[in-house]
Amino acid sequence: MKNKNYTNIFAEAEKHPKAKVYLEESKARVRLAEALHKERISQELTMVELAHMAGTTAAVISRIENAQVSAGIDVIFKIFKALGKKELRLTVA
Repeated sequence: MKNKNYTNIFAEAEKHPKAKVYLEESKARVRLAEALHKERISQELTMVELAHMAGTTAAVISRIENAQVSAGIDVIFKIFKALGKKELRLTVA
């Protein structure tokens, strides 16, 4: 049986046309996660409290804060509205 060479798997993956898009989307999720977490902590809210205020669940807040999910704009809007924010700025580049 022939051995597979896994050494350059990431270099090869980066050549895929969708790799750059995926990386940019991942970075955006992390930036959103960081912004939400910082704001929630600054307001001394638990995930459960914020979830109740936003009409969602603590599990959803957790998944967003851990960049494990691509949240829809409707969910993001409800969360930041619950936090009293009228504007959200994220740097994409």
